[in-house]
Amino acid sequence: MAAKTSHKTLEENWKRALADYHNLVKRVDADKKDFVIYATANILTKLLPTLDVLELAATHSQDPGVQMAVKQFQDVLAGEGLQEITPKMGDAYDHTLHECLETLPGEPDNTIAEIITKGYKINDYVIRPAKVKVFKHE
Repeated sequence: MAAKTSHKTLEENWKRALADYHNLVKRVDADKKDFVIYATANILTKLLPTLDVLELAATHSQDPGVQMAVKQFQDVLAGEGLQEITPKMGDAYDHTLHECLETLPGEPDNTIAEIITKGYKINDYVIRPAKVKVFKHE
């Protein structure tokens, strides 16, 4: 009887250890994915000022080479997972995607009155919120 109990206990412990191992593997895989996202976000954040300057240059230049360079740079960043946060006037203000720089009197309440700069995210991780002005009923 003691041998059966011992065998059963060992089997239960083995199953528990195996389940713990599988959970560890899943957690390590998730951590690796998170690390890649955050590392990519860190690099992309450093490239955003360059993108801003190139896009500004493209708006003031009719040179097709500048336009092509900006498009190519945007495509490379998008290929790395960068997504624009492009609110429109009248959209609801969302504090997770937008940074309110100023409130203006107006209606409807808590809607975007003006877009200052677009924002960016990678997956659901916001690396730069869109900067906006928001209507606030006074």
